[in-house]
Amino acid sequence: MSAPLPPMYQDPSESWSDKAQRKFKENPWVPLGCLATTGALVMSAIKMRQGQSKTMNYWLRARVALQGATLVALVGGSMSLQKARKERLLKEAADAEAGFPGGLSGAFTQSPADTEGVKLTGEQMRQREVEKREFAERMRAAEMAAEMEAGAGLSGMRTVKGPVVKEKENK
Repeated sequence: MSAPLPPMYQDPSESWSDKAQRKFKENPWVPLGCLATTGALVMSAIKMRQGQSKTMNYWLRARVALQGATLVALVGGSMSLQKARKERLLKEAADAEAGFPGGLSGAFTQSPADTEGVKLTGEQMRQREVEKREFAERMRAAEMAAEMEAGAGLSGMRTVKGPVVKEKENK
């Protein structure tokens, strides 16, 4: 069963420039912080080459401060995106419950944090039940295959430790 992709899914055919534009729109402070940090690093290298150690140390300290600011922007931006996503999901759920188009489709699974306080429609609940049944069927098939391997003596013949594969002796 092929389910539609969630709205936050990144298209694998997305070009580098499209991805950069999307990321810049989502959180403009992170790319700006990266550029500023890189600029400070380049300036410190230039000052070191010129033999100006005091100015070089200033630029190295500025680089550390800019890296910290970039990390703060990254964490703050991700928190605001998460909050906006949760609000959007709540609004879509309310719209779907009221019968407006564009509500949650239920075609993708959500984490419990995303659905906190969200009431699912009958169709969404049926879709989840179908997904649970399909998962249980796949799990049973995998367990049967493991039992067949164990019965044929194929199970546990190899142990993998890092990149080396060692054969176990049959007892």
